[in-house]
Amino acid sequence: MKNHSLLFIFILLLSFTACNNKQKENATNEGRAEVTAKIDSRIDSISVLYYNYLVESQTPVKPEDIKLNIPQFDKDRKGILDAHIVDSIKIEDLKSRIDSLKPAQSPSTLDARLVAVIKYKDGRKDILCLGGYQVNEIFLNGVQQETDNKLLFLLKNYIGFYPWMIGDDMFAMKELQDPSFAKAPFVSTPYYDAYQSALTNR
Repeated sequence: MKNHSLLFIFILLLSFTACNNKQKENATNEGRAEVTAKIDSRIDSISVLYYNYLVESQTPVKPEDIKLNIPQFDKDRKGILDAHIVDSIKIEDLKSRIDSLKPAQSPSTLDARLVAVIKYKDGRKDILCLGGYQVNEIFLNGVQQETDNKLLFLLKNYIGFYPWMIGDDMFAMKELQDPSFAKAPFVSTPYYDAYQSALTNR
């Protein structure tokens, strides 16, 4: 009888331990799920500031030096314009390219002729800059990335960058000569329409 009682107590202790371990495991899994839920990698919007002309200076431009400067188009076309990308299809196109970026093997100093603030659904932000004379050097959070011509084309086109370019400046942009992907027609913006209207009224 005594042996039976000891066996019963032993089985009861095993059951209690297993149950307790299961509860801890469930709590841990719930904690992981909660952390995962807080990390939402979807992009909410992309806000951009950019020179609407090619900057001649060889000195790198710092991202914080780019401030909105809308010119009086009846007097001058050169300025620093803004754009906002909220269209979900455009955002997905850009995200797929951004996610595939790789750090450059021989990085150079950060240069910003275009600054894009990428805002995620969970509140995080990334800073994507395009630099260099032809606005074709890619920097993500200050680190230069390998060239991605499709990303260059998509971002520059979605903000209405190309209509401001003329002649040799446009033909020198390698992303426009890249035959590996289809290119949609150039996007115009209210800024460019205002500039064209000002030209007509001169």
